[in-house]
This record gives sequence, structure tokens and C-alpha cells, in this order.
Amino acid sequence: MSTRTRADVPDTLTRAVVVALGGYGWTAQTATNRIVVPLDDRARGLREPAARGEDLYVLWTGLRPEWHWGTAHPNAPAGGRTAQLLAYPADDPATVTAQILRILRTGRALP
Repeated sequence: MSTRTRADVPDTLTRAVVVALGGYGWTAQTATNRIVVPLDDRARGLREPAARGEDLYVLWTGLRPEWHWGTAHPNAPAGGRTAQLLAYPADDPATVTAQILRILRTGRALP
């Protein structure tokens, strides 16, 4: 997916990630080019954002589009800081899911 644009993220990919997260007990939603995971006390790596009522946003974005992640309040305006998700290959639902689970567990994309 390295040469793809934002519009090229297939809905089947984001839906597959949401279904996989559901298998681990996480409720998530998908929209064009994003996955949103409401945070709760199980998100050990993101305790402070969860306490503030924030959600985890996983977005297909950037100058050279790739997966990024960040937290924000559900009613916050768009924008803010994101970090690279480090999901390669970027079009593999299992890889994207594993990285999201790592972030929920540790608060980091790196091991």
C-alpha cells in the first residue's frame, strides 16, 4: 500500500480489523480511513487518555499515507498529534490488529 492514497484504504480491511478486535473483547467502529476504539480501564498502556474519556484513533493519513494512531476526546475537533502505527504490511488486518492491541496494552507501537 505504499503508493496508495487516502481513498485507497478498502472498507474490507478496516472492517476486518474491527471484527478481529471484537474477538479480543474490544468494541471498535470504522469509517473512511479510520478505526476508532473507545478506551476503558483495560487499556493499560493508555490509562491517562482513558481516564479523560478519550478514544484511540487509528488513521490512514500523512504525506505518504500510512497508518498512524493517537488519542482524542470523541467530541474534539480534528487535528492533534499522531504517531506511526508501524504496521507492515499495512494491508494485512492481522498486522494492523496486533499493533492496535500492542498500543492498548503498552501505549507504544514499538516492542
